[in-house]
Amino acid sequence: RTYVRHGKGKSQVAGQWSYDGEWNQDVMEGRGVFTYASGAVYDGEWKDNAYNGTGTYTWPDGTKYVGQWENNAMHGKGTYTDTEGRQWTGDFYNNSGPGLKMIV
Repeated sequence: RTYVRHGKGKSQVAGQWSYDGEWNQDVMEGRGVFTYASGAVYDGEWKDNAYNGTGTYTWPDGTKYVGQWENNAMHGKGTYTDTEGRQWTGDFYNNSGPGLKMIV
């Protein structure tokens, strides 16, 4: 018998990752939280098993990006907070932020 994840639910591989959120025909789609074994966490919108829309990614060292995502990349308006608590804001393009401004 084959099971297809659809609706809200949690899936995990012990010691590797977990996902708690919305599914559409066995694909992460909608809103959800993905936690990696490293302690990194993505909390936001999904489309076709990828970060798409608005979300927050927090690295294990506490750095964080809050903003827009496209196909798993920081893409659009966002704010990056470094380990010292400094915030950088602006437009991100495929995971880079040319011309970011520091918030003082």
